[in-house]
Amino acid sequence: MDYKTRKIDDIIAYDLQWDFKVMEEMPTELHGDVKSKLRSGKKQFLFNLAGVKYMDSYGLGELVASFISISNQGGELRLINLLPRIKLMFEMTGLDKIFEIFDDEKTAVKSFH
Repeated sequence: MDYKTRKIDDIIAYDLQWDFKVMEEMPTELHGDVKSKLRSGKKQFLFNLAGVKYMDSYGLGELVASFISISNQGGELRLINLLPRIKLMFEMTGLDKIFEIFDDEKTAVKSFH
């Protein structure tokens, strides 16, 4: 798993570059980094999934774990730029009803304010 973080005002944005494959090392760095940012007082998170070409249950679990940690601390998470097959996975699992998903960064950023 590879990701870069950047700030947009008070929002922590993660540009994710993942090609999840079964039997690879379980991705745990993202959730750990999110929890660290939460401990430092950050509450608004944006995950850019444009670089996520494939996702399996480990990847979904990582996103759900991050979402739960953020929600439990009174924070907010937005997802953007899901490829059609990733978006379909969210729809089939019902996660599109839990995560706030946007097509672009500008709209997602505005939704925080």
